[in-house]
Amino acid sequence: MHSSIICEIGTSSMNQPITAHLCYLLTTACFLLIYEGECSDIIGGQEAAPHSRPYMALLDTNGYRCAGTLIKDDWVLTAAHCEVNSSTTIKLGVHSIKADDTYVQKFKVLRSIRHNYDEKTLDNDIELVQLSYKAKLTKAVKILPLPNEFNDVKDGTLCNTAGWGKTQKHNEQLSDKLMEVELPALSREKCAAMWQPDQITPNMMCTLDASGKKDACGGDSGGPLICEKMFRGIVSSGPDTCANPKIPGVYTFLTEDYIKWIEKEINKKTNAIN
Repeated sequence: MHSSIICEIGTSSMNQPITAHLCYLLTTACFLLIYEGECSDIIGGQEAAPHSRPYMALLDTNGYRCAGTLIKDDWVLTAAHCEVNSSTTIKLGVHSIKADDTYVQKFKVLRSIRHNYDEKTLDNDIELVQLSYKAKLTKAVKILPLPNEFNDVKDGTLCNTAGWGKTQKHNEQLSDKLMEVELPALSREKCAAMWQPDQITPNMMCTLDASGKKDACGGDSGGPLICEKMFRGIVSSGPDTCANPKIPGVYTFLTEDYIKWIEKEINKKTNAIN
């Protein structure tokens, strides 16, 4: 599958093909040439109002940055290719990364559970992460409900996502503040035709800004895609250059099967503790 894992390593953008696994492991080296990819971030977006997205989580694994979504007071949902492990730090209530914000809550990882992720096809790019303790819910830290509708998002529906990182295609400077962008959904059929028919599975959904000015990319991996006020997807992969008007961005689509898997895993761990 010719797509780029949406990754960010420290403050450097690697315009090299990568694998999802090596995206985390090779933090100080060039990437292996398998997937064509450019690591960057929100393109053509704007700064989010402080704490207007209280469900956003910032994940940092030795400088490798991802986003995530708080779905329970001690569980975050993210992308499997983010390679969360025991050294990952998770922060909630973040707007400015550098600011000393009293709203910020910091956690380690108690456990992480990846779905049956396929690193070659990028299918099932979804991961559950249990926090080291329960978050205190405040105006800056809130849960985003999982979807209760599972029909495909209609072509042209305006969706939005957010993340911390580059705001221009060819500028290495990452954004200190949370950025957001609005993107039109693209039907799975149209998306598959622009990639290859067998690359876009029923577990995926897509967005495309035909102007080539807006996109999700780099450190946005694992962040939520929200369509008509409902959590519908997880930022997963995209073209070799972000905001390519001819190649859609790809997200893990929150299917009914995924929701059942999430609930089963959370209940399993909760029952084991009790």
